Amino acid sequence: MRALVLEDLKKTRIVDLPKPVCGPDEVLLEVINCSVCRSDAKMWLQGHRDLVFPRTLGHEICGRQVDTGERFVVWPAKKCGVCDYCLRGKENLCEKIEVIGFNREGGFAQFIKVPKESLLKVPDDLPSEVACMTELLASAINALEQVSLKENQSVLIYGGGPAGLLLGLACKEFKANPTIIEVNRHKLSRIREFCEKAKIELNPVSLNRFDVVVNAAPDPEIFLKAIPKIRSSGFFCIFSGFMCEKNFSTNLLNEVHYRQLMVTGAYGNTIAQMQTALKVFQKNVALARLLIDRQILLDEVAEVFVDILSGKALKFVVNVEEKSV
Repeated sequence: MRALVLEDLKKTRIVDLPKPVCGPDEVLLEVINCSVCRSDAKMWLQGHRDLVFPRTLGHEICGRQVDTGERFVVWPAKKCGVCDYCLRGKENLCEKIEVIGFNREGGFAQFIKVPKESLLKVPDDLPSEVACMTELLASAINALEQVSLKENQSVLIYGGGPAGLLLGLACKEFKANPTIIEVNRHKLSRIREFCEKAKIELNPVSLNRFDVVVNAAPDPEIFLKAIPKIRSSGFFCIFSGFMCEKNFSTNLLNEVHYRQLMVTGAYGNTIAQMQTALKVFQKNVALARLLIDRQILLDEVAEVFVDILSGKALKFVVNVEEKSV
């Protein structure tokens, strides 16, 4: 089978690999679509704590079960199933977790083996190119659940990339009121239609204080800007990992203290959140399609990493079934 393998930093190659052999609790999927995540581009650029070379990347997957023809999206991990986190439905925090595309082979390949328990059936009316983005939407839902988001609360989202837009869409499902801040001029013109149709406020002239602030961009300066914009007893959620070191003043932490602000993290998602995300996409297919810049071939994946990291693009979806010419 053909697969795109990351052999070292900034070094990818299309290779022919044996078709995966499944264990007793695994299923073989023929990959239909795998969308390119910013995490894939970051691993290409700088690696990751859980990444060992060589590795087939790709964790936002929609595929067809080889022996039944049914379509599934993949919760991109293998959990232990017996630890306290798994038993409490927080399997994204499992200490023995193995993540597809990180320390297990990923979806930039024609076939992939996945744990049976990680499969979620795709509704017949949900296109595969939208379904493959379910994992990112589920991560947005996880973030909003960490801040216990309630109806009519206000949410400020820093960053108008795919994660920020899906955080906004998830806010609307919670019946909350999202606002997105985006400073990249190219991206602003790209996301305006999505925000208008989703009824998400974009770059308002003035900003009041918000119940919740979420960073959907990796700049640590966001934390400094965000704290004064949070209402007393409100939340700051670290959704996107920060990409560089930054020292913070203790005065900023004292503001967290005096106004009883809550700072929480959000990492990955659970199988239940994936199921919720599928239902949200099922109701918003046309809106979700606005996120896709274009559909590409396996051979083009490495070429789009630079565009993704530059902030000029939203989502590229790989048509793994299509062959390069």
